[in-house]
Amino acid sequence: MVRYVPLIVAAGAIGCAQAQDVLLIPDSNSDRVWMFDAFDGSMISNSFITDPGTDGGVDVFDRPMEVLIAADGTLLVCDQFSDLVAQFSSDGSTYLGIFSLGGAVDNNIMQNIRGGHVLTQGAGAGDVLVTNSGAFNDLVVSQKNIKRLAPTNGSELTDFAFNRYGGIRGPFDVIEYNGQVLVADEGQDKIVRYTLDGKFAERFTSSLAVPQLDFPQQMAVASNGNLLVCAFSSGFILEFDSSGSLVGQYDPGTLELYRGIAELGNGNLLVTTTSGVFEVTRTGLVLDTEAAGSGFRYITPYLTPTLRSDEQPMRLREMPVAVPDTRDRDEILRDELGLMEEGS
Repeated sequence: MVRYVPLIVAAGAIGCAQAQDVLLIPDSNSDRVWMFDAFDGSMISNSFITDPGTDGGVDVFDRPMEVLIAADGTLLVCDQFSDLVAQFSSDGSTYLGIFSLGGAVDNNIMQNIRGGHVLTQGAGAGDVLVTNSGAFNDLVVSQKNIKRLAPTNGSELTDFAFNRYGGIRGPFDVIEYNGQVLVADEGQDKIVRYTLDGKFAERFTSSLAVPQLDFPQQMAVASNGNLLVCAFSSGFILEFDSSGSLVGQYDPGTLELYRGIAELGNGNLLVTTTSGVFEVTRTGLVLDTEAAGSGFRYITPYLTPTLRSDEQPMRLREMPVAVPDTRDRDEILRDELGLMEEGS
């Protein structure tokens, strides 16, 4: 359970529209995308993207997970339970439709999806990668893999990575790193390395070398070139150098169950857990609770082309109060994997 403190919106619009470095975080409880300041993590808006409702009988937002920046500048939102990627205008104000699979929803192709990434390099630059779990066993080629969608209309292309190559069993996040692609795989507690065209290269690291790497979720590149990883089950923030060696382990004692991560402009880290959004230091201190709630997911850095005139800067008269997740650990893990929704 989470206790919410009401948010007080300051009167007056932001003023003239201008570009601004922000961080976008979906909240799967409110079915909205929130906006935070990229320098200090303070909240700007709790309604940058709002629930678009249904489209052709499909509930577009059921558990929004991550915002992706499409090659044409529009915003794509991966949804775990709706099994789709939705498309919005670059300022978040307009729902443009279901992007994935050319506007269709097909559970035989995409089901229980998590994070994603838009390729920026190589022959496939612009292609949209989506981590896909699926409901069937590991022998089904279209399950537990990385789907590849065309940048123009979201139609299905040849899978980027198959479960049989590299041995991924539960992909949660995918990211470009030093000219390659990394996949965070909770199924075998490892991070797998691929070439830009989807050929398995090697393991970046695994729980065999780093036992703290238990259920890796979002990855992010730090300003020093290192890789930051959320270890959900073990309750650590891990930092690796480019060779895959562990160079940092951060453990704010009052937090656990890390999902999302981004490095802030001030050098601290913004993280999401099952209890809220927090600014933390690499020395293990929690500096601020930026938002409270159990539904915050992955964090996306974004340079907004405009700030809408209807956006209001949010100011808190009281700090939000985050309450630890008291659910049974097995229930937490099953829910995080999407198994509660599937009823399995």
